[in-house]
Amino acid sequence: MTSHPRKHRDGSLLTSGPPSARDLIPHPLRKLHDAVTARARESGAEALLLTGSTARGTRTAISDLDYHLVGEPIATDDLSAELDLHVVSATVLNTRLGEGDDFTQWSLRFGCVVFDEGIIKESIRLIDEKDLWPDPARKEQQARKSLSIARAMMASGDHEAAVEQVRTALTLIARWRLLESRSFPLSRAELPAQLEALGYMKLATGLAATIHGAPPLAKLAAYVEAAHELLDARPASMQGTTRSHAA
Repeated sequence: MTSHPRKHRDGSLLTSGPPSARDLIPHPLRKLHDAVTARARESGAEALLLTGSTARGTRTAISDLDYHLVGEPIATDDLSAELDLHVVSATVLNTRLGEGDDFTQWSLRFGCVVFDEGIIKESIRLIDEKDLWPDPARKEQQARKSLSIARAMMASGDHEAAVEQVRTALTLIARWRLLESRSFPLSRAELPAQLEALGYMKLATGLAATIHGAPPLAKLAAYVEAAHELLDARPASMQGTTRSHAA
């Protein structure tokens, strides 16, 4: 298979090479990887990408094994719950790329190609030639909704659920702010360092705490309030790069 243009950590293009997708996967999960790869090929899929923290080499205790499959769904009911398989058709992939979906661009920019019949290579070419960039407003809308859910989880007193939902909300807010600052969000474990580099210290601290631990509800409430202040600092309709890093 020919090499594909991929991205450095700063988002610039590089030529893919070693390590292979399988090399990046922890040994206990390699049978799972082999099963997903075999089933994807057997189904006639156009491409399979290893994505997420595994592709970035930044796995944490809460990491899944993430893939982006271009083709038809495959059977996964008998596979490990650690599998997180995102399936789209080639048409949907191209549509989402044009709509400014950041998840699609992340997979194309930073995912590790398991196999590709050409759709991934072509999509990456379009990103580079047209200078495509995800729409920050889409991520802001998701962040606002997620933060409201986080408030409800904290009010319920379910600590485990609250930690998970606050982590999700802070992750979405981080991705929004980074996209507005024209800094492409990396894997979740890398986001706190990216935020610190831009001066968002409170958001970085809160996100790191929920990634690597389970802060008490009082701490979670403080992180949520700080996140709300950041979201409410500008009208939801405003877009573009911001220069205010007050959070």
